[in-house]
Amino acid sequence: MDCNREQEAALLGALFSMRGQRVNRRELARASKLSPNDLERKLAPYLQAGYPIEFHPQGGICLQEPPDIWCAEEIVGRCPAPEKTSLPRWDPLLLAETSSTNDVVRKQARKGGASGFLVAASRQTAGRGRLGRVWESPPNRGLYVSILLRPALSMAEAGKLTILSSLATVDAVETVTGLRPRIKWPNDLVLHERKVAGLLIETEPKGGRLAFAVVGIGLNVRQEAGDFSPEVRSLATSLYLATGQLYRRADLLVALLHGMEKRLMQPFDEAREDWSASSLTLGQRVTLTTARGRKHGQAMGLDDSGALLLRGASGEVETITAGDMQAC
Repeated sequence: MDCNREQEAALLGALFSMRGQRVNRRELARASKLSPNDLERKLAPYLQAGYPIEFHPQGGICLQEPPDIWCAEEIVGRCPAPEKTSLPRWDPLLLAETSSTNDVVRKQARKGGASGFLVAASRQTAGRGRLGRVWESPPNRGLYVSILLRPALSMAEAGKLTILSSLATVDAVETVTGLRPRIKWPNDLVLHERKVAGLLIETEPKGGRLAFAVVGIGLNVRQEAGDFSPEVRSLATSLYLATGQLYRRADLLVALLHGMEKRLMQPFDEAREDWSASSLTLGQRVTLTTARGRKHGQAMGLDDSGALLLRGASGEVETITAGDMQAC
């Protein structure tokens, strides 16, 4: 992002931090490193795009509650570069439509893209979940986002990313709505016994290490029942259906990125405890469908790599890295 856009991002970030309040122009100029005389000119494109920005005769500027619109400058301004250099520097690309956000990010990763590059789309024409399943992505209804990460992990530890990303998504929903979804291993989030979000983590190795990971997240935000196909209508929900409120996708994206920062810095032992507290099926008898067939047992927890621990009928404990889970 060039210098001008960084200034505009800082300006929007300052306005969002005081949303609904009149902010002194000199304070905004200082935060964005702009001249007070430049503020209206810099904000004009965002006002035209639909951001409700008010310029008061006494000199203050106020951002009222925005509609469900977004721009890269808003996301960057509300998620400034972290002080800890080990965290990603978020670099958002927001698209009206794409086939799959995961595909766009993976292509950038193979070109050497940096950790923190992310793509969010208003619509996906070929969104997918695990095992090649379709992820329904109606326009302007859900948050469809993929994030490029380059963590210092071995391939054997790649499962940690599913745990951390699931928790970050749970955190984001709770921050914005006050509701905390439960996690159904390995990658589903559930509200009121229906699926509200799913994750698809795709990785590529370099030797025995993780070259990069693409963290794909689909979160149902503004869908009504008719937005879901008949096949999934009885199984899925959205934040709107769960609460009766229409949330901004940008607010959820910002909360998700803050959640990712928190979870990436957290010791995995602590994250594992938080995951256990949010788990829908931990301690229950479950059936797992895996590449090696069906397995039955009690879901006991996670091991140090993020794999599921399953206790069989004879008492032996097996580690499961992938599969579909159903409660018995």
